[in-house]
Amino acid sequence: MNSGTRENLCLGFASLAEDDVNANRFEINAAVAFQINGRLYTKAATANLQFSAGHTALAAKEMCAFFVCLDVNGNVTTIQSPIVKNNQEAGYVPGAWEWPNPSDRAVIGAIVVDCRNAATFTPNTTDLGAADVTDTYVHVGIDYGRPIAY
Repeated sequence: MNSGTRENLCLGFASLAEDDVNANRFEINAAVAFQINGRLYTKAATANLQFSAGHTALAAKEMCAFFVCLDVNGNVTTIQSPIVKNNQEAGYVPGAWEWPNPSDRAVIGAIVVDCRNAATFTPNTTDLGAADVTDTYVHVGIDYGRPIAY
């Protein structure tokens, strides 16, 4: 999928990262421009952001992507990808997550969480920098054409 098929998209670099104060949360380190239904918006750098409620916790040797979205009011929400086995687990099959295309929000990036060895992850509870929890931040810009490989 490319940006030409989206009405809602990120127009810049959101600079997602682990929050500096609350390690179980994330932040947007720089202002980001985005478009929803043909209108332009800007979100200021914001710290202490939570994952949306209702996400499924990850067990040991599992991974998923949490897609970070903004609505017209600048509210941050996350969409959880399907959970897959990581490459430490028997039955691992390489693949990729496609960028979601919600009708009422713009996806500005993703946080890939990979639970290595015996580590587990519960959104808003587990430290993103905990031992054997790997957090990788994917910045979309306006190129939604490249799926996130696992």
